[in-house]
Amino acid sequence: MMNSTTVTAISGTLLALFVCGPSYGQAADQPLQFDVASIKPAPPRKEGEPWGMMGCFGGPGSKDPGRYTCAKASVFMMAIQAYGLKPYQLRPPYSADDAKFNVEAKVPPGATSEQVKVMLRNLLAERFKLAFHHEKTETQGYALVVAKSGLKMKVSAPDPPPASGPLKDADGFVYIPPRNGMAVGWANGLTRWAGGNVPVDPFLVGLANTLTGRPVIDATGLKGKYDFTLTFSSDSVEGASGTDPSDDGGLTVFAALEKQLGLKLEPRKIMIDVFVIDHAEKTPVEN
Repeated sequence: MMNSTTVTAISGTLLALFVCGPSYGQAADQPLQFDVASIKPAPPRKEGEPWGMMGCFGGPGSKDPGRYTCAKASVFMMAIQAYGLKPYQLRPPYSADDAKFNVEAKVPPGATSEQVKVMLRNLLAERFKLAFHHEKTETQGYALVVAKSGLKMKVSAPDPPPASGPLKDADGFVYIPPRNGMAVGWANGLTRWAGGNVPVDPFLVGLANTLTGRPVIDATGLKGKYDFTLTFSSDSVEGASGTDPSDDGGLTVFAALEKQLGLKLEPRKIMIDVFVIDHAEKTPVEN
């Protein structure tokens, strides 16, 4: 494994992150902050109790642009949101942080989504004393390639007829074929991703990245835009990163990619940027 520290740890004070000319009136020489932010420990989940909402949501572009909420979120999870990380980039791993918090923050009027990310970074530094550094590390990942059996996706028509309405197929899925994006659905123990007029990268590479939990690079050489439908067992996603990609038994993510789309995930060592958390308080500074 190759390691080289590239960013000095930051601790104890607000991050030196500013956005020129904030539109909502904060002084230009002040770090971006939420108007108000309440942080409380999340009540422990009782056995058999539904998981409920988890993660960070709201803010600019949502139905509630003036409020940003994190529910049952660990510091590690909030760092993923604040810094735009993939879970595999985090060290220690995401699962190592079991302290969960509920955050309710008031977003200043006129703030942008990018400014809210900076506010979350500053909240982590001020309230949790988050300290971190970056490293370059070689890790096990995958290269997405065209399978020997050949590509099975269709090139998107330049001017497809408009969808007449929702489709229902034999697997129990009801959906409107997407255009210029992807849609996900679940039915009868299966997960389906449907894409319309999308390039392989970032859509399918991002999909494979999410489903395997490991970094995936595009080695297909495909430059066009495609329509596709990918259906696989919902149970195969959990622990997919430990699945042998040569095992085509069952409807795993690996098998579905090859059989349905003519794509294959080949194991490969990949150099990635790692976000190493050096310190984070278990109890946040008082509100």
